[in-house]
Amino acid sequence: MSKSPITPPLQRRERRVLTDDVADALREAILSGRFKRGERLIEDELAESLNVSRGPIRQAIFRLQQEGLVVHETHRGATVAQISLQDASEIYSLRKALEKLAVEQACLNATEADLAPLEAILLLFQSIPRATMTRRRVAELDIDFHDALFRAAHHARLYRAWEALRSQIFVFLLLRDGLPEDYLTSWYLAHARLLAMVRNRDSATALACIEEHIEAAYGRLKEHLLDTEAAAAR
Repeated sequence: MSKSPITPPLQRRERRVLTDDVADALREAILSGRFKRGERLIEDELAESLNVSRGPIRQAIFRLQQEGLVVHETHRGATVAQISLQDASEIYSLRKALEKLAVEQACLNATEADLAPLEAILLLFQSIPRATMTRRRVAELDIDFHDALFRAAHHARLYRAWEALRSQIFVFLLLRDGLPEDYLTSWYLAHARLLAMVRNRDSATALACIEEHIEAAYGRLKEHLLDTEAAAAR
């Protein structure tokens, strides 16, 4: 077999389900920036790089389409999704609706065992030396925290809806302005406050807190996209 045009080859982890394995590898390549926005995903090249047939590649690409990381165009095939202001508006308005329901349900249903993972994530954040803390690491912790919050809601269909947005939100967090400038201190304070409200079953205050949290994140993203569009137009 000829040398793969993707150098170095993508790495896949051993998993029971091959499509999961391939989707993980492609997702990581997109989220890390190895595949750029608008870049074509050529099935033959990906199959050779991952040493799999084209079937799992197609299935993995379809899954990433559902997550919003990949788009498919009739004459161009699959490409890494671009981020538009309309995309951001739709995703964050949906995220706000989902997270408000998650907070409401967590206040009603969460046990201390359900909240323990959120507490563990906050402790992990505090344990990492600030000199080694990266924007990507904070973004990962952010997604893990909100994922645990959705699990604590005990609402299976709500969690599946969150899964469809999770990768796209992670992409937004990795952008230059995806996190606040003082994220090394503000991230912990904001999430610890939200956890305390859920633990105290303070639904009204928790709902106001999560709405403010998400609107601030959307505001930063919107400003970034507008600046990017303005720079491209010059």
